[in-house]
Amino acid sequence: MAVTDILKRDPVAAARKAHEAAQRGLANAKAKRDAAVAEVLSAERAQTAAATADGEAADGVLESATRRLRDARDLVDAFDRRVTPAAEAALADAEAAIADAERHVQYAAAEAQAKAARAKLAKEYPDLQRRYVELLDLVTAADAAVDAANSNLPADASPLPTVEAPLRDHPAQPRRIVSDTIQGIWHHQGGARVIDPSRIVNGKYQHRSSGAVHHLTADHCKLVDKRVVVSVPATPAAIGPRLASTPLPPLKLEAPKPPPEKTEYLSPETAGRSEAA
Repeated sequence: MAVTDILKRDPVAAARKAHEAAQRGLANAKAKRDAAVAEVLSAERAQTAAATADGEAADGVLESATRRLRDARDLVDAFDRRVTPAAEAALADAEAAIADAERHVQYAAAEAQAKAARAKLAKEYPDLQRRYVELLDLVTAADAAVDAANSNLPADASPLPTVEAPLRDHPAQPRRIVSDTIQGIWHHQGGARVIDPSRIVNGKYQHRSSGAVHHLTADHCKLVDKRVVVSVPATPAAIGPRLASTPLPPLKLEAPKPPPEKTEYLSPETAGRSEAA
């Protein structure tokens, strides 16, 4: 496939190619302006040398150097007033064109994706809705049978769960004991439990202040046997949504009935106009 065909198919690539050309154009303009500035400096030196030279030929050299300086200054001025601003504007336009091309590509891709999804939805939704209704009717009938059976249970039978309960729900969990032991627990002499047993030395609680360890009061601690129970608390049941609470909407509502015609009596001067429905 030719490069031109690829660029036609990819507007972003074409915009980026134009942007690269605009970048080169601005770089060329700046380089040529720099050369023109250097020419101004060289022409100024030549004019100075001719103006201070002796001899009959000096006047002709001075006139030539002056023309050269004038032309160089005119060229720098042209770059500053017209060429460089135009190249900068072209680069800005090229950058904007890239962004616009990217938006067009994004738009076209979204339009194509939506069109494909719309066609698939229109094709598959009616059958999906039919099967969903059939499934809902099946579950509803089974739940009704379960309710009837649970209301008249055999003597040795447990109630049956509904169809969706085992699939959707998380049953409540009772409190679970992880460990149950008897341990000696340190207590202050006032009876409160010691939070940090590492501070107890020889049965005395070591108080700390500003990093130092010292005794504020004689706190004689003692070990008291306690039953230490570690457990996981009970959790409530989590009930999931049911099919009956999430019915599928129709693919498209019936069109609303048009309103009745309305007759208006207007003055002849009123301009006639038609309104689109």
